[in-house]
Amino acid sequence: MKHYIAPIGAVAAIALLAACSGPDSTVDTTETPVQTESTDMADTTVDNTTMAETEMARPSYVMAAGEFEASDLIGDDITGADGEKIATVADVLLGKDGAPSHIVFRDGGVLGVAGDLGTLPFSSVTVTLDAEGEPEVSAALVDESLEGVAEFEQDGLNDFSLASELIGTNAELSVADNYTRITDLIMDSEGHVKHAVVTDGVSGVASTERLVIDFDAISVVMVEDDEEVMVNKTPEQMKTAPVLNDA
Repeated sequence: MKHYIAPIGAVAAIALLAACSGPDSTVDTTETPVQTESTDMADTTVDNTTMAETEMARPSYVMAAGEFEASDLIGDDITGADGEKIATVADVLLGKDGAPSHIVFRDGGVLGVAGDLGTLPFSSVTVTLDAEGEPEVSAALVDESLEGVAEFEQDGLNDFSLASELIGTNAELSVADNYTRITDLIMDSEGHVKHAVVTDGVSGVASTERLVIDFDAISVVMVEDDEEVMVNKTPEQMKTAPVLNDA
């Protein structure tokens, strides 16, 4: 019987040692992974925030030399060869298929109201920019020269052939049920309309971000016997459109 006493005692001693050392091992094993996981999650959050800020950044559009907004041209005086005012810029007749536009002028009247309407090609006038970037129009003509110019007659109201009709118009994106608002047009001194200035969405009229898109993306289509303005841009393309720098 004594032959079996020593092994049983050894087993009991080993079991006692394991029971005493168990709680310490459990605490050490738990602390290490919890601390490492918390650090990794904090780092990931910072990286994602930085990526989101980078994706939202937009480029800036600065108008080139000789470029101006159409709304700044409308209402300007046209100065003749003798340095006197001969007419007022009433509107801009938009060129088709990339052709230069024409100035719609008002001759006579009082304070630019009433009087006769006519058109002059940009090739017959000179458009320069003053120190503040505002357009000024002059022509090698005198008041009597305008009498032989054909009167301007519009085929229909709001056919979007005039700059003033596009400015302030809500246009629908052609590939989505989203809207944008055209707030102005960017032109050059030769009469080409190069870009449209828009806000993102109908409610964006008061937005401080004025986006610049190619004027070629603007089209007028017939919808149920009515003409509507479409913008051939996707919502994703609108997200990357540059912001007009007004400074």
